[in-house]
Amino acid sequence: MKTANNKVTQIEVRGGNVHNLKNIDVNIPLNKFVAISGPSGSGKSSLAMGILYAEGSRRYLEALSTYTRRRISQSKQSDVKEIRHIPSAIALRQRPNVPSERSTVGSMSEIFNVVRLIFSRLGSTICPNGHRIQPSLKIAQAMDLPGGADSKMGIIKCPTCGVEFMAKSAEDFAFNSGGACKRCHGTGKVRQLDENQLIGDENQTLAEGAVASWHLPGRNFMPTVAETLGVRINIPYKDLTDHEKDIVLHGAKKQYPVDFRTSTGRVFHTDKTLYENAYEAVYDSLKSVKSERAIKKVNQFFHFSVCPVCHGTRLNPDLLSQLVGGANIAQVADLSLSKLRDWENQTKELLPSEMQAMANVLFQNLTETLHPLLELGLDYLTLSRSGNTLSTGELQRIQLAKTLRTQTTGVLYVLDEPSIGLHPDNIRGLIRVFKALIAQGNSLVVVDHEVDIIEAADWVIEVGPGSGDAGGEIIAEGTPEDLRHQASSLIGPFMSGTANIMHEKVSTSKNGKLLTTQVKVDHYFNLHDIDVKIPGNEITAVTGFSGAGKTSFIINSLVPAIMAKQQGRQLPKQIQFLKTKLSNVVTVDSKPIGKNSRSSLSTYTSIMDNLRRLFADLPESKKKHYGVAYFSY
Repeated sequence: MKTANNKVTQIEVRGGNVHNLKNIDVNIPLNKFVAISGPSGSGKSSLAMGILYAEGSRRYLEALSTYTRRRISQSKQSDVKEIRHIPSAIALRQRPNVPSERSTVGSMSEIFNVVRLIFSRLGSTICPNGHRIQPSLKIAQAMDLPGGADSKMGIIKCPTCGVEFMAKSAEDFAFNSGGACKRCHGTGKVRQLDENQLIGDENQTLAEGAVASWHLPGRNFMPTVAETLGVRINIPYKDLTDHEKDIVLHGAKKQYPVDFRTSTGRVFHTDKTLYENAYEAVYDSLKSVKSERAIKKVNQFFHFSVCPVCHGTRLNPDLLSQLVGGANIAQVADLSLSKLRDWENQTKELLPSEMQAMANVLFQNLTETLHPLLELGLDYLTLSRSGNTLSTGELQRIQLAKTLRTQTTGVLYVLDEPSIGLHPDNIRGLIRVFKALIAQGNSLVVVDHEVDIIEAADWVIEVGPGSGDAGGEIIAEGTPEDLRHQASSLIGPFMSGTANIMHEKVSTSKNGKLLTTQVKVDHYFNLHDIDVKIPGNEITAVTGFSGAGKTSFIINSLVPAIMAKQQGRQLPKQIQFLKTKLSNVVTVDSKPIGKNSRSSLSTYTSIMDNLRRLFADLPESKKKHYGVAYFSY
C-alpha cells in the first residue's frame, strides 16, 4: 500500500506457510509499533521470526558480495509466495545466550570500554618510585599520538624524581587482554580439583562407572586398562584394596598393551593404549576442551574460589594505583549504574580547568551509553556483575539498550517476547524504549502475551485460534481498541477486563505444614539476611522486580542446597540454614535448550531414552546382542 505521495506504508505478506501457518495473507504497518498476539504455539514466532526477520535479513545480505555472504550466517528463503516492501531486519531473540564467565555487565553493555578510556586519559598515576602524578593534558595527549603508549612520545616523566615510564592505555585496563590478573587470567576466580567428585558412587563397580572422571569424552575404556593393570572392575569400588584404589587414582600415565572385547565377542589388541588415572583424566580433558558445553562438564570436578591475588577484580593489581575521581578502576566497576553520575561529578571537581573540556566529551559518551540502561530499570546492576549470573530479562534489556544507542533509521526490529522475566513495573520502561525506536524512524514488531505491551501497540495482529495444527490463521487485526470489540479476538476480553481468569483453588493436604522448607541466605549478590519458610504441598509464587533476587534466591541458592543435602555434600556458602524434608528437586529454568541438526522433541525429554530401552529389552534384540546404543540415530 502507498500513500498519495507514493510512500510505502506497509509490508505485504502473501501466502505464508512457515511451520503451521496456513497460507496467510497479512499486512504489517511500517514505522509503527506492531504487536503479534495469540496462544503459545499458534504461529506468532513463525510469522515474526520465520518470515519477517528471516526475509528482511536475507534480502539485505543478498545485496552484499558472495565473498562476504559466505562468512555470515544466513537464513534460508522462507516458505512464502510473496513479501513486498520489507526493510532490513534485526532480531532480538526470546532467550539470549548465556554469556561466558569472561563477560560482565560492563563489557556486555560496552560501558567499561568508556571507563577504561576515562582512566587512560584522566587518571592520576604513580611513578615506579611511588610519586603520584596528577592528571594533565600532556599525559592525556600522549595516548592520542601515533603509537599511543607504545611510542616514544607516550613516555611520562615524573616531575618529582625524573624517572621515565610508559603511560597506561585503555587497552592496559582490559581484563580480557593486557590488564588481566596473572593468577586467574581475568576471570576473578581460581579453580581447585574437588577430590570428592572423582568417584561418583563407591557402591558401583568400575565397569558400572564408579569413576566419574572416566565418563569424560574419550575415556570410557579406562576400566579395561585398569583391569589389565590388575584392578578388579566387577566389585564395588569401596571393596577394592588400597593398592587397587591407588592404581585407579594415581596409576602411572603410561602406554600399555590391552585386549578390548566387543559385545559380539570379538577381540581387538592394541600395544599402545594410554592410561589416565582419575586425576589425569580431568587435567588432560581441561587442556583439550574448547566448547562451552565441554568446559562445563570438566568444571563439575572443580570448586571455584575468589582469586587471592586480584580478589575478584579480574585486573592486575598494579593497575589499581591509577585513580580517577579518587577511585581506582575496580572500585568504579563495583559501583551501581545509578551511582556513576556521582563519580562523574566527583572526577570533574578534582580535575584542573584545562582538562574539563576533555572530561565533558568523555563523560558525555558515558552518559549516552548509560541512559538506555537506566531507562530500562537496570540502575541496580554493577559493571563488575558477571554476565552469566544475569536473568533472561536483564540480558534482553542490555541487548535492547545497545540497540537503542545505535540510533539507526529505516530498520525493522523484531522482538520475540521481550517481557519474559520482567515485573509489570518494568514494562513501562520497555514501552518507552519501543516508542523511542519508532521515533528514530524504524518499524517494530513484537511477539508477546503481556496485555500492557499489546495495549500500547499501534496495531495488533492475532494468530490462532489454537496451537499447532489448530492455529496458523490470522483471526483478528486492528488497533487495540478494535480488538476489544471483535468477537473473534482472544486477547480482546483480557484488554477490556471482561475475561474470566479465576480458577478453583486446589485443596491442600493436612500434613502440608510438616513438609515446610525453611532456608536462610546471607550475602549473595543483592540478597542479605533472607529467612523464608516455604509451605509444603502448596503452590508458592516468588515475585519481585527483575533483578530483585528471585533467581539468586531460588535457582542459585535453594535448589543447589536441596541437591547438596540429598547427595551428602557441603551446602553452598551463602546458605546459613536449611531445614527440609524434600528428597528431590526438579528445576525448569529460563535457559534455552541446546539445538542442533540431530535434536528432536524426543531427545530433549527422556522419551527417546525410554524407547531405546524398550527396544533393547526385546527378546530378538537380546538374541542379536543389540544394546541401547544400537537404537540411537
